Amino acid sequence: MVFYLVGLGLGDPLDVTVRGLEVIKSCDRVYLEAYTSILSGGREALEKFYGRKVIVADREQVEQGSDELFVGAKSKDVALLVVGDPLGATTHTDLKLRAHQLGIPVEIISNASILNAVGSCGLQLYHFGETVSIPFWQDGWEPVSFCEKINKNLRKKLHTLCLLDIKVKEQSLENLLRGRKIFEPPRYMRVAQAVQQLLAVVERHHNASKGGEEGWLLTEDSLCVGLARVGTPSQQIVKGKLKELVDCDLGEPLHSLIVCGECHPVEEEAVEKLAAYFQGHQDNLKQSLSSHGGVFHMIGLGLGQPGDVTVKGLHAIKKSKKVFLESYTSVMDGGVQAMMTLYDKEITVVDREMVEQHPEEMLQCTRDGDVAFLVVGDPLSATTHIDLVIRVLNKHIPLNVIHNASILNAVGCCGLQLYSFGETVSLPFWEDGWCPDSYYDKICSNMENGWHTLCLLDIKVKEQKTENLVRGLKVYEAARFMTATEGAAQILEVINRRSSEGRPTPVIPEQLVIGVARVGTMTQMLKTCALEDLACADLGAPLHCLVIVGETHPLEDEYVNMFR
Repeated sequence: MVFYLVGLGLGDPLDVTVRGLEVIKSCDRVYLEAYTSILSGGREALEKFYGRKVIVADREQVEQGSDELFVGAKSKDVALLVVGDPLGATTHTDLKLRAHQLGIPVEIISNASILNAVGSCGLQLYHFGETVSIPFWQDGWEPVSFCEKINKNLRKKLHTLCLLDIKVKEQSLENLLRGRKIFEPPRYMRVAQAVQQLLAVVERHHNASKGGEEGWLLTEDSLCVGLARVGTPSQQIVKGKLKELVDCDLGEPLHSLIVCGECHPVEEEAVEKLAAYFQGHQDNLKQSLSSHGGVFHMIGLGLGQPGDVTVKGLHAIKKSKKVFLESYTSVMDGGVQAMMTLYDKEITVVDREMVEQHPEEMLQCTRDGDVAFLVVGDPLSATTHIDLVIRVLNKHIPLNVIHNASILNAVGCCGLQLYSFGETVSLPFWEDGWCPDSYYDKICSNMENGWHTLCLLDIKVKEQKTENLVRGLKVYEAARFMTATEGAAQILEVINRRSSEGRPTPVIPEQLVIGVARVGTMTQMLKTCALEDLACADLGAPLHCLVIVGETHPLEDEYVNMFR
């Protein structure tokens, strides 16, 4: 039948999507992958919530004994549950590849992961470079390659998300040598420990180079953001110089660390306010609730189907007095009517002008009770929504962000490692002599570092002709969605134009690319080919995106070739 990889989101049993919950309840066997993250309440909380048995699968079983997971999957439905998003780790990509080789259908049910939920600190997700992992140092083994990657991002003025090490089911050397299945207690790196290691590398480098090496930008004064338990009621955010975070105590795991690149003024204000808010979250919530009637919920709807909303999000929607849907950055399968049917709620659609310039109408509704603001994808993926967060906090309104999958993490469906993507770019529609191409420079910069590039393609909703705009007529053009074909053709035009001007063009017509359409839906489509071939392809209905492939790992090559 089907082997399901189900994302559980950020750690609470209620973070599973409605569709994911339906799959879990219907499968013959359900496994929980238990070593790349942790779940609030553990397996017992899941079993109670799902009303069924969940089998724990450890690293050895998932990475080496996957045949056991696939037993019966040709005749029965089997699910593997993954905290975060199913394709956030190499292991799960490899699982999907092995299932494909065995002729077992695989379905991915995406969810939020730290890779997109990190937007809760106020930094723009599009301005992150390559993600790095900081391992525990031990017994003279002190790798430092992660620092060079951080410096590489800093040279490009990009932020760096640092994932902190997790050690589960470790064995001491003695027990390993004696073949004893005795495991050490789990260990989770904290922000303070990661900072200690970074400062040690900075000091060693400073002493070795006498502080004079060009290109080394990480210092003890680098601006950083520490995060803990993102997406939970006890979430914490702290900002400061690297040296200032060495003594910070953010409490229980999981923790993450961001080394900031160049911050936009909106980012600076958002980080400042969100750090202050979440450092005193419980006190802020009590004070705000005493002066307001309700909470402002920013709820991610996932990848475009009504059932992609999380159970937690659905609960917040149902208890809200007023529900607004942001209508202009993406589309929902079945439209507003499908959502109202599932949610059993009236939904007010709001346009860009209201959200960006006149959000007061929405915010004032919190005086009468909870308000839900719905966003396709993750609620903090767009600059507009960060600005809305600032307005909410300025008015001392209680804020609740419910994360979900977005294209920024769901693009892992193409088989490329999410940690190897560089800066995300946006391709705008060209029109009336307005042909911006600065995004191409960012693609080239990513290519220089061997990074993949996710290209987001333009969406035009509620546009007006100049004539109607001048006359004040509220007459709108039909919605337009750029296709992967149009995006590829536009990039080719930039290449040809620059070549004719004698300018360098690292991206060539033969460049390997992946066209991606309708991610996370039953009609999802992927096409791997040369850029010039994609410009002639047809991937069908929206939404589309485009990936420029950088340097690849053999596992990535094998997976990507499935879609040629």
